[in-house]
Amino acid sequence: MIYAIGDIHGCLSALKELIGQLPLKPEDELVFLGDYIDRGPESKGVLDYLVENQKPNWHLLRGNHEQMILEWLGTPNSLAAANWLLNGGHQTLQSYVPKEKLDEVRGEGAHILLQSYIPHTHVELLNALPLTYETPDYFFCHAGINLDRPLNAQEQDDLLWIRRKFLQDPRPTPKLIIHGHTPVVSTDVTKDRINLDTGCVYGGVLTAMSLPDKKLYQVKFHQ
Repeated sequence: MIYAIGDIHGCLSALKELIGQLPLKPEDELVFLGDYIDRGPESKGVLDYLVENQKPNWHLLRGNHEQMILEWLGTPNSLAAANWLLNGGHQTLQSYVPKEKLDEVRGEGAHILLQSYIPHTHVELLNALPLTYETPDYFFCHAGINLDRPLNAQEQDDLLWIRRKFLQDPRPTPKLIIHGHTPVVSTDVTKDRINLDTGCVYGGVLTAMSLPDKKLYQVKFHQ
């Protein structure tokens, strides 16, 4: 059995509760669709949990928020870096850096502080995240695919950021695409592209789906 989990966004208690609900067997695979951090209160806690509990049959994929923090750590003055802070990065900073320290600095100073507080194991995990996971029947990624390209020639920006061009494309997909990224109120498992981002951090639920039976497991986040 394969279980896929949608966007977590710092909702640690929901993640723990959801995984506790899954009837996992040792041979089962777990696929995380990215966006572990930002917006929610416990980004550091989520990465701590993943680092401490990751197993060989857990597949942690990269989301656009992981990409943004990596770019911010590398080039804090870039446009992508500014974009990260505006899209939930401040909440991630707050989960790592003590409030009294964070209040003292702005801009590049916050970048230096995060580098001093974020564990190297977290940075290693973020850098190692692949963009996709594929089986004979399923293709897992964060945002979706560009149907103008074959699965083996997808571009990073599409896998991390695509929305309308993928979601509204009427053409059939080459495999069942399991993704997140664009929050939805509910998950439609009848389509050839299944969105598991059900807006946990916005008051929705954190969703997992088992394959091949497409059973949904959901928990609400309570701060």
